[in-house]
Amino acid sequence: MSQADTLPSESLLNAYRAPRDFLDCYSVSLKGRPDLQAADMRVLADHVLNADINWMKALLAVRDRLTGLIGMKTTDKLALQQSRLPMEQRAPGDRIGFFKIYSVADDEIVLGEDDWHQDFRLSLLRTGGAAPRVFASTCCKRHNLAGHAYLALILPFHKLIARSVLDKAVASGPISAQVSR
Repeated sequence: MSQADTLPSESLLNAYRAPRDFLDCYSVSLKGRPDLQAADMRVLADHVLNADINWMKALLAVRDRLTGLIGMKTTDKLALQQSRLPMEQRAPGDRIGFFKIYSVADDEIVLGEDDWHQDFRLSLLRTGGAAPRVFASTCCKRHNLAGHAYLALILPFHKLIARSVLDKAVASGPISAQVSR
């Protein structure tokens, strides 16, 4: 099961965040999941971020309808910009789902989006050793009152979604049995 955690010191997100930014972090054990421990970070991100959770998809659809009315970027339109490249070949600027890739390393990928109300980054960081884990950390730079209000409204859902996608990723079948999106 996933748990609230602390952003690891080696995360690239530490260089991005500022003292007043919102930051949260959740992690889940990868023990017993050698496929997730060895996967390319883009494949791991695709596996985590595209979890097949119906209530989450419904929430995102509602979010898109409401936020689109006030000029915020919508996940459905961003996802249309996704590359057709194989997951392992995607580079900064390409997308995994609706998330833009900002950096990719052997054990961390940073994704996100910039918008008029806030910019956000999501780091997926994998650690190894005797207690392997994947950490999902979100940092939001709010630009104005709309950014603060938006984050306050979505935060309870964000927390539930962050933990649910981590749990689903670890509980689901092996990556090799899945088709890249």
